[in-house]
Amino acid sequence: MQATRMAGSSYKLGSHGRLGGPGARHQARRIVATQAKAKQIELMNADIAVRPSVFEEVLRLREVESWPTWECEASTFPWTYEESEEAYITEGECIVTPSTGEPISIKKGDFVTFPKGMSCVWDVKEPIKKHYNMF
Repeated sequence: MQATRMAGSSYKLGSHGRLGGPGARHQARRIVATQAKAKQIELMNADIAVRPSVFEEVLRLREVESWPTWECEASTFPWTYEESEEAYITEGECIVTPSTGEPISIKKGDFVTFPKGMSCVWDVKEPIKKHYNMF
């Protein structure tokens, strides 16, 4: 087994790179849930992915291009997420400022996850278009 760190704690990994020991699956879910609550907005794109080709393949496998689209002209408005949302930005640029966090710059090519219950202000700098999925 090897040790790894997640959410500021050490955990043991089994030979297959999974958390080991009784209750490990529940523990892993709790860790992921804790990390999700701690983060306001998660951002990924081909520039910051370990392997850009994997990022593009994930978009293809998830059929992101078939998701509904939303467009908005340059504007500023408040928003609260009643459900979690994941979105792939296909055009434009904006800054989203969570009520309890730092501003996040979002642009074409970004894949963003917004958590349920988050309130924020959208400042659309350039007309934006996104594919989105509520969950």
